[in-house]
Amino acid sequence: MTFTRNEGRTVTPTSQAPTPVVYTQGIVALDRANQLLAMSNNALLTSKDAGCTWTTVGKVTGSNIGLVAATGDRAYAWDRDGNLSLVTPGDITPLTSPASQVVGVGTDRRRGDHLRVSDGVTGQLYDSKDGGRTWQPVGLPAWPQNELHLIYTAAFDPNNLDHVVVGGSDTGARVTFDGGRTWSTSEGQGDGINTFSAVVSPAAPNVVYAMGLNLKEMDQGVPSQGRHIYRSTDGGKRFSPVVDQDDAITIHNGPLLAAHPTNPNVLYFVYGTSWAGYGTDIYRYDSRRNQVTTNHNSYDRVSSIAFSPSDSKVMYLGVAEEG
Repeated sequence: MTFTRNEGRTVTPTSQAPTPVVYTQGIVALDRANQLLAMSNNALLTSKDAGCTWTTVGKVTGSNIGLVAATGDRAYAWDRDGNLSLVTPGDITPLTSPASQVVGVGTDRRRGDHLRVSDGVTGQLYDSKDGGRTWQPVGLPAWPQNELHLIYTAAFDPNNLDHVVVGGSDTGARVTFDGGRTWSTSEGQGDGINTFSAVVSPAAPNVVYAMGLNLKEMDQGVPSQGRHIYRSTDGGKRFSPVVDQDDAITIHNGPLLAAHPTNPNVLYFVYGTSWAGYGTDIYRYDSRRNQVTTNHNSYDRVSSIAFSPSDSKVMYLGVAEEG
């Protein structure tokens, strides 16, 4: 783990050189000042001094484990295989998942024991009001049983658990504003879209970003290869492409998307690889200027981003070492 104060132009060196193979898939800031949690492979780590030093809490079941912060100095650890755990700076509590596959987890900012998950088969939402110990299905699946698609991601509005954007194969994204009681197909991405990742801005719920692959454009051999970052200003009802892949910008399937915590016009997304010692590009998209700037570092990948609650200029970075 490391941090930057200038959007990645300079990155504080880690206290030790990373050794392969390590993925820091989750890093979150908790309620208490300077308290962080991070997942390094299966190890849950905690810091009480804003990331200067870390201690190991224990092992969490799963692989490629992400973290979602919740009120009450806690977080929920999850992976796509349906492994769920309640984690704190001092404890790990395995939970029973309501689904065999999970593509997204959302938490209630007012109640730390209220959370929802999206099933990775149909997009069915499940609700828990007791910290993940018991679950109830809410609403309808995102796709009817006779129209099942591969589901890649579910982005929960951090201010409203009823607002969810689910990304799938071929038909792009679907969105609900009433907890899954009704769903609508997002417009503006075109036909034959794979929506691999999405995020709802914590600063403005009407702003949603997504990464999509336009299969028709890919088959036609257009310069972008059909790879775009999309932006919506109506909560995900309609998207417009705002960033295209080109010689200076690489957009892979399912990139990490991090919306700025206070500025809905700014999105960070990442491309990194150990191939040929390339390192990582942190891209900053500014919708007001319609501009992408790039900051490069030598780590194989930045696999998670969190922002300091007290100073949004401080970005905590979870890094990976593959080579």
